[in-house]
Amino acid sequence: MSDFDPRKDEDRAYLAGALTAYALGLKAEEVLGGGRGSAAESRARQVAMYLLRASLGMSLSRVARAFGRDRSTVAHACHVIEDLRDDPDFDLWVEQLSLGLCSVAVLSGTSYDDARIACAG
Repeated sequence: MSDFDPRKDEDRAYLAGALTAYALGLKAEEVLGGGRGSAAESRARQVAMYLLRASLGMSLSRVARAFGRDRSTVAHACHVIEDLRDDPDFDLWVEQLSLGLCSVAVLSGTSYDDARIACAG
């Protein structure tokens, strides 16, 4: 097994997926698995994809590769989550997840300025 490196796209995807799974009371494997999974698992995966795109500034293609999905799937996920952010409670929840993900990006060895710029969006 290779070392975890939050600068690698696949490891960032794992981190976002695991963080989202934890927040929803799911297992990371359920969110990050190759299949569609339940509606809750699918929504969690959409949130994780959105976090990578919106919070860390990863391209649709990079997020897609990291999750083993198609670029259009990631675009759809981002649109769905963006629409759901009209709900103030959901928006706050996503913002808190974003802050959590960004705090790890800062601690990962990424320069503080690079992480701060990426997370400031």
